[in-house]
Amino acid sequence: MVQVVIRPRPSTYATTYWWQQATGTPEIHVHFIERNVFGNGIGIRVYGEIKIASGEIVYARELKLNCLQVLCLTPEYSRQATVQDYNAVKWIYHKSEFDNFASIDIYEATDGWEAAGNLPSDGSIWLDFVALGE
Repeated sequence: MVQVVIRPRPSTYATTYWWQQATGTPEIHVHFIERNVFGNGIGIRVYGEIKIASGEIVYARELKLNCLQVLCLTPEYSRQATVQDYNAVKWIYHKSEFDNFASIDIYEATDGWEAAGNLPSDGSIWLDFVALGE
């Protein structure tokens, strides 16, 4: 297994649009990348873990993809030191376009949206992810 740890983004990486401004720096651990060739197209699956706070964004490039099409997120409760039920919700902007990004929000089952800093792992939460793209 090869693990790739993505370092914090440089401050010049964010663009001029307010919804693309990074609110923090997610920590991404890529465990496995699978590449499938179908005719003229190439499909890539990326498996790993991400430590992220609510309201942060993840670029396709940070997940080793050119474009992000599907992102499946599952909270990893064994690393949280809590028994609270969290739900991760994502919104993929410009799906299937080059160098797009996803916004990730964390909801707690009883209280609703969790602000950054209120989550159990240093104000963040660990999520297992499967990303599909090109």
